[in-house]
Amino acid sequence: MKNLVLDVEKFRKFSDEKPNKETMWTGNTSRINIMNLKPGQEIKPHVHDGDHIWIILEGSGEFLSSEGGAQAIDSSRVVVAPSGEAHGVRNNTDENLVFASITV
Repeated sequence: MKNLVLDVEKFRKFSDEKPNKETMWTGNTSRINIMNLKPGQEIKPHVHDGDHIWIILEGSGEFLSSEGGAQAIDSSRVVVAPSGEAHGVRNNTDENLVFASITV
């Protein structure tokens, strides 16, 4: 597999109906999705296999977990959601929220 430099702007796409996930890259054991949430949109807490690392690229909102409730997130934050732990996100602002979701 060769090295890549990817442009986030190409994956910055929004939907009026629900949060939009754009797959930026898929490898043998990992994946990068760009998650795009308009104001008021939410991904309810859910559980699945694979660790998730979220890098907030634009905007702010709340990280949702079963243990910690809601925690503020913005572009100065990196969120780690271990495999098997509930995680979700809510855009409770009047601006778009964009983050890279890296699954390993």
